[in-house]
Amino acid sequence: MAPDVSLKDLLQELAENRGFDFRGYKRTTLERRFRKRMFQLNIGSYAEYSKYIRQKPDELNQLLNTILINVTEFLRDQPAWEVLRSEVLPPMLKQLKPGAAFRVWSAGCASGEEAYSVAIILAEFFGARLSEFDIKIYATDIDEESLAIARRGEYAADALRHIRASWREKYFGGRGPLRINREIRRMVIFGRSNLIHDAPISHVNLLVCRNLLIYFDSDSQKQILTRLHYALDPGGILFLGKSESQLANSPLFRRVNSRWRIFQRLVPAALGERPESELQSTEDDHDAAEMLQIRRELDATQSRNRFLLESLRVGVLVLSSDGTIEHNNNAILTLYGLPPSNLLGRRVQDTDLFNRSPELMQHLQGTGPKNESARFQAHVRVGTEDRLLEINIRPIFNDRGERSGTVIYCDDVTFEERLQTTVEELQSTSEELQSANEELETTNEELQSANEELETTNEELQSTNEELETTNEELQSLNEELETTNQELEERTKELDQVNNVYAQTLEKVRVPVMLVNEEGRINFWNTMAIRLFGFKNKPPIELSLEQLPFSEDVRNLLVRRHRTVLIKQAPVVAKNQFLGGKYNGSADIHFSVISTEDKELSVLILFEPSGPESIDGNKLPKRSPASKGK
Repeated sequence: MAPDVSLKDLLQELAENRGFDFRGYKRTTLERRFRKRMFQLNIGSYAEYSKYIRQKPDELNQLLNTILINVTEFLRDQPAWEVLRSEVLPPMLKQLKPGAAFRVWSAGCASGEEAYSVAIILAEFFGARLSEFDIKIYATDIDEESLAIARRGEYAADALRHIRASWREKYFGGRGPLRINREIRRMVIFGRSNLIHDAPISHVNLLVCRNLLIYFDSDSQKQILTRLHYALDPGGILFLGKSESQLANSPLFRRVNSRWRIFQRLVPAALGERPESELQSTEDDHDAAEMLQIRRELDATQSRNRFLLESLRVGVLVLSSDGTIEHNNNAILTLYGLPPSNLLGRRVQDTDLFNRSPELMQHLQGTGPKNESARFQAHVRVGTEDRLLEINIRPIFNDRGERSGTVIYCDDVTFEERLQTTVEELQSTSEELQSANEELETTNEELQSANEELETTNEELQSTNEELETTNEELQSLNEELETTNQELEERTKELDQVNNVYAQTLEKVRVPVMLVNEEGRINFWNTMAIRLFGFKNKPPIELSLEQLPFSEDVRNLLVRRHRTVLIKQAPVVAKNQFLGGKYNGSADIHFSVISTEDKELSVLILFEPSGPESIDGNKLPKRSPASKGK
């Protein structure tokens, strides 16, 4: 699909699905906005973008945000607003009587900054008398999202940078986003309107339409300006943007301030133009005596008329009804490049004029247009020069209304044509410069918008960087704490190893069989005396259960089920069984103690011989100390 066709399709889709008609907008501006959005999505063609929109209809909202760049702020172009406030509005406002209406229209209001700016200026002018007047400010825009922002009346501090500190304190409140106060908010009425298609607001005294016309093509600009002229009351003020010079030579407006594009509406004296009067030679209806007197006077002044004819810059040729030359001046000979000669009494067809101007001869011979009066232009070659002559043919009538001759006026308009061509070229150049200026202004606003986006992105990146730095500091602090904890853990581990070593050596030195039982009832430590008692040649397997020890079933059950300190006297011990390889047979006093810690419960199992101590090497158990008591 061709790019133009695809762009038209996309514009049609915007009109049908979102109600935005951009047909009057400049094509170059639209193409640039579309290309910007497509570049963000890495899409190369309109056809591909159209397919993308069909797949993701919400993309139309993003596209509208790209097209409708709302670059505005309070009192933008502050010197222009100062001229409006101090020079233009006071004479108008001073004429108002209490109860009188003053209507303002802010067209293309975007997010409402300009409309509120006007409201603040009016509030400052009237002061406490503001309620005595019927002030209405209508603010319209095509973008509902911008209107929603305007209705909220909340703005960032940067949008108020041109507002005086006293005004900011007086008319705004809140922290963070600043909110317009209720008095100013009640003065403004927001609504959606399309400048091209919707009816304009009427009887307006002040119309603010700044930096909006630059987005439209020339035909749409003319249409909009006509609507703005209609909207204004006679003497009303139109306030345009500094790059909008479409009204520089408009007959509809008077320039109030050319630099800041402030104009006043004029009322044309008449709606139509009077038709140009035609030259018609007639003779008044006088009696014969008066006619004779007139003829005598004409004869008497013939020489004077001849002088007048020669003094005219315009070439004059008077013909009789049969084409005979009755009067001529030298100017007509000069215009046609003919040498001075007496043409009187000669038929015009017999002179060089016939050959020099075919268009003139066509009219005189009746082969030209049928109307008897004619005005046309003809090119005449005189030497190496090409002249443009404007020829005006008028009939002469006698007193009976009969045609008696023809008067021909010839004027050299070569210079005027060149001047007109130059004027048209200058006008075309001016329009091109105006268009280029508008494009530059549009580009400037786009760059400003892009700069604001970059500033926002930079602030977000800076915030993210600060968060990363904070997180890095926290991680570094945690790492230091972890290193400290690891060092403490290493020291505790060393201490624990030392304690375990002392603990193991101590149990090895004890001259009685000792076994340690964990909370699951399994033996995880045997000292040498216990190993010898049960006759292991090597170190016994770790974690034998209590049920596998060579005790009677009653003793084993008692040890397994009672998790407290127990003393069992003369418990039968049979070393030889399927688990143990010892040779001891007899009885022993069993001391079973429970040791509780915060998270574990351990037990110590000690065996003593019930009678006097004997050598463990002889498979005899040592006797218990008399101080030991059962619990």
